[in-house]
Amino acid sequence: MSLKLSVLASGSSGNVIYIESDETSILIDAGLSKKQTEILLKKIGKDLNSIKAIFISHEHIDHIRGVGVINRSHNTLIYGNEDTLSCNKFKKTTGIINPDSLMVIESEESIILDDLKITAFSTSHDSINSQFYMIEHQNKKVVCLTDIGHVDSKILSLIQCADVYLIESNHNVDLLLNGNRPEFNKQRILSKVGHLSNEDCGSVLSNCIDENTHTIVLCHLSNDHNNKSIALKSVTNILSENCSFFSNSLNIIAFTQKDDPTDFINV
Repeated sequence: MSLKLSVLASGSSGNVIYIESDETSILIDAGLSKKQTEILLKKIGKDLNSIKAIFISHEHIDHIRGVGVINRSHNTLIYGNEDTLSCNKFKKTTGIINPDSLMVIESEESIILDDLKITAFSTSHDSINSQFYMIEHQNKKVVCLTDIGHVDSKILSLIQCADVYLIESNHNVDLLLNGNRPEFNKQRILSKVGHLSNEDCGSVLSNCIDENTHTIVLCHLSNDHNNKSIALKSVTNILSENCSFFSNSLNIIAFTQKDDPTDFINV
């Protein structure tokens, strides 16, 4: 019985997560071109032929850029909520998709795909109806949570005690406020429909992890207002000061847009 994953890409240039169990393989988002996705899959010894389904978080192009081409070439199932799958931006970006391939999963719903249980949960982001996913296999749990400006008590209660967290740690607030972006863009990022800061990320994790949590991947790091060392230091300090389950054995990885796919993480 095995469950493993690799973060292929994360950030404003594109987002793709590969998850594999004994019986199936899925992607969370397909925000790169088909060609780019194939190149990254090859680096971990995989290809698109093995992908049964893509689970879509929302309609922003860095999450759906490759969806249509992959579906047309491999007849891959496409899961998402009705609002996302039916919106004009999704249709314009993806082009023609076989309607039999479109599968609806709404927030707070779970589906069984072979030996995986996938649960969707609503997230606070400036899109039509964003959601992310929790993946369970036997007694193992992975939480994927990026592109979210605020984590409320409902989400916190759902994502407790995962073995692995793939979570947004987008920006350092001071670097963002003192950066060159337009003020409206700064306020959008800082808002409840924007992105989690390093401090937000650390706070969320402090209220979620337990003794079974062994790996945290910090995702969607800003190229302009964050870097690996800042994110790692901030999140690690918050966890060490506020979470009784923190230990030096906890594997915390900061992933940037320039990185190769992560080595396989065994859940």
